Amino acid sequence: MSTETPRQYDWAAKTIMIVEDVSHNYKFLFHAIKPTNANVLWAKNGKEAYEACKTDTQIDLILMDINMPIMNGYKAIRLIKSLNKNIPIITQTAYAFEGEREKSFEAGSDDYILKPIRTNELLTIMAKYLQKD
Repeated sequence: MSTETPRQYDWAAKTIMIVEDVSHNYKFLFHAIKPTNANVLWAKNGKEAYEACKTDTQIDLILMDINMPIMNGYKAIRLIKSLNKNIPIITQTAYAFEGEREKSFEAGSDDYILKPIRTNELLTIMAKYLQKD
């Protein structure tokens, strides 16, 4: 149990898409982000995320899992960046294998976080992209 007090963020005007096929992982991320007042969308695979980005131009940031069915995160990142190269995508993965970080960046990811995710670390990384002037 963490004794850290999360920094308070107000992202009420922001929309964040969580791309995660495991509902337990989605719920953790949702509850980590909920205190920021951001609007949260859930895509259960890369294809759903890509389709959502084709129609919803108001997505401000994407948290992208890599290992998913139907379409993995790497392919989804490439396709989403082909639609909008400016949308920040943070790769979140449990795989710490050599080269995974580099592979994420080569696909077009803007940042990278390893599972298990610490809430403060996640929000700090997200703030780099959501609190630009």
